[in-house]
Amino acid sequence: MPTGEAARLSRPGGQRGFTYLWLLFALALGGVALAALGEQELTRQRRDREAELRFRGEAIATALGRYAEATPAGHLPLPQRLEDLLADRRFPRERRHLRQLYPDPFTGQADWEVVTGQAQVVGRAAGEGGASPSPTTPAVGTGIVGVRSRSARPLLASAGHATAHDWVFMAAPAAPAAPAATQP
Repeated sequence: MPTGEAARLSRPGGQRGFTYLWLLFALALGGVALAALGEQELTRQRRDREAELRFRGEAIATALGRYAEATPAGHLPLPQRLEDLLADRRFPRERRHLRQLYPDPFTGQADWEVVTGQAQVVGRAAGEGGASPSPTTPAVGTGIVGVRSRSARPLLASAGHATAHDWVFMAAPAAPAAPAATQP
């Protein structure tokens, strides 16, 4: 029986390199499977980041709505800075409309781009806070009405927006008070 190099060369031609081909095929198949898993993981991370963007943006928008609803007479119902939602000093005892200033999940920092708008100062009685406002020229001020991400990263199609920057979170307008129900 031949040994060593002679034994290897004496194998029939059809069997030479067969194990090597199987190994290459297995490695290629493993690479394709790992690439597919990586793509799924990236999609899952994007979906999680978008869900977190929605949660944080809606939390800030809700806080903006609470800030406006709690506005005392003679004050603008819009905050000037996002930090005003953390500590509303318009009252004798400071109020918190937002637990924390959440970081933008796409940038990792609390660097939200603010959307500004105008609103009327909540009515005040004559003599309060100086001169009474004129009924023809109501006091108007500018403040924060919403936030958006600074990131221009594309979102998944299910988000309904092309990029994170396109998604604007604004406080819902206050519903008009319903008339009191009368009983017959």
